[in-house]
Amino acid sequence: MPRITPQASRHIIRGGIAAAAVVLSLVAASIAAADPAAGVFQVSPGGSDSASCTAAAPCKTIGHAVDVAGSGSVIDVQPGTYAEQVSVTKQLLLNGHGATIDASGMINGIVVSGAAAAGSIVQGFTVENAIGEGILAVSTANLAILNNTLVGNDTGVNTTVTPECAPAGNVPGDCGEALHLMGVASSRVTGNDVHDNVGGILLTDETGPTHGNLVARNNIHDNAEDCGITLPSHNPLATTDPSKAGVYDNVILGNVSERNGGAGVGMFAPAPGMAAYDNHVIGNTLRDNGEAGIAIHAHAPGQNVSGNVIVGNTISGNGIDPDADSGAPVGIAILTVDQSRGTIAANTIDNEHFGIFVNGPFTADGIVSNRFGPDVEVPVGQH
Repeated sequence: MPRITPQASRHIIRGGIAAAAVVLSLVAASIAAADPAAGVFQVSPGGSDSASCTAAAPCKTIGHAVDVAGSGSVIDVQPGTYAEQVSVTKQLLLNGHGATIDASGMINGIVVSGAAAAGSIVQGFTVENAIGEGILAVSTANLAILNNTLVGNDTGVNTTVTPECAPAGNVPGDCGEALHLMGVASSRVTGNDVHDNVGGILLTDETGPTHGNLVARNNIHDNAEDCGITLPSHNPLATTDPSKAGVYDNVILGNVSERNGGAGVGMFAPAPGMAAYDNHVIGNTLRDNGEAGIAIHAHAPGQNVSGNVIVGNTISGNGIDPDADSGAPVGIAILTVDQSRGTIAANTIDNEHFGIFVNGPFTADGIVSNRFGPDVEVPVGQH
């Protein structure tokens, strides 16, 4: 097994940060492309949707302002609670100033969808009580989802109100979790507080590949049923045509993921042809989650979870990984069927039975550079 020294692991970390910088530059370019001169539209609970959406005569609903605004416009939403689902299909800056979107009885709080919405920004909102996702982005790119609070979403879990909410055999529904990127590229999810939903942040590929995204400095906690940050492939075209599917080249950087029901961070390929690969999980704090701190699972032949890089994370106090059959609390858990390879280097792991547990033919580069606390009974276990 190749030895990765602390110096080499620092190069890996710098490489991941460089990848994050590329994503940030793409997002910055999209933000710069937005033209505030296209219009600034004001929204206030005391306004009227027959008004002109100015500071003196604001609109009453966010949805009405979005409908009348041109591409490149700014929607300034003043303090208050707005009971609505907001759909964005053009490039907009949605700017919340102490604004809460209460999506009770609605499928989503905010949906950003389609190529024309590329470059949109959603920032400063509290989004709560949606049946499905609080914020859902679909088939678009170059988004910035910044400094929002998502709480109490996924209320339709384990019902049939949407396909994602319905359980499938032994797999419970999750309603898409609180913040979901589906077929999204080159976007930034930063500074969000995601708590008390079914699950936290989800990146999937049902409508196309999800790649080149940065998920950084978010606080994901107390999402009782599912993972904090999940990168599962759901599209069987992923291994044969990366232009159509796959979850890859995403950077998960500097987040805190704690007290969630599943793993702190998970990368999964649950069926043949699916692929979650070449992602970077760097410098996160992952503690007290119900399953592994970090989990990588490939359940059957023909799946791809190779090339994922796990470097410089602080991991402690997590639970058993039932899929990897760890049988005891574990920091990093790997399940593979086909021969796979990844990098697990320079992580600090304590308060676990297993530091790293591997079930299947997985080669982990960099094992010797990890640091295991004295209360890790088995630093590296193999099934």
